[in-house]
Amino acid sequence: MGSDMLSLFSLIIGVYLIYAAIVGRGKLYENEYLNCPREQYVKGLRILAAISGVLLTVSNLLEYLGVIAYGSPIAIALWALGFASLIVMMVYSSKKTDRKAAAAGMRTYPKRKKNKKSL
Repeated sequence: MGSDMLSLFSLIIGVYLIYAAIVGRGKLYENEYLNCPREQYVKGLRILAAISGVLLTVSNLLEYLGVIAYGSPIAIALWALGFASLIVMMVYSSKKTDRKAAAAGMRTYPKRKKNKKSL
């Protein structure tokens, strides 16, 4: 039961990452203290999100459906790849963050305004 819930949760994360990679917007991309152009940051993060999403979705779907056994060497290797890809995303985001500007509270990119549609 617990392994099914973990696989389902990881599957949901993988699907979200694929969705975020396709649309290219959302909380995943919010960083107001960039040390590179926003387009470059978003492009890199979209590629990494797509890779991570596919890894997590495929591995956890196979595990959830019982194609591969929970705890088998293949399942552990796929889980490790998915987890490592998430770590790469975090390191990428960290490397593209201007720490001095963040510490000083000086945004390098202003917050995006949300479009309000008139009724």
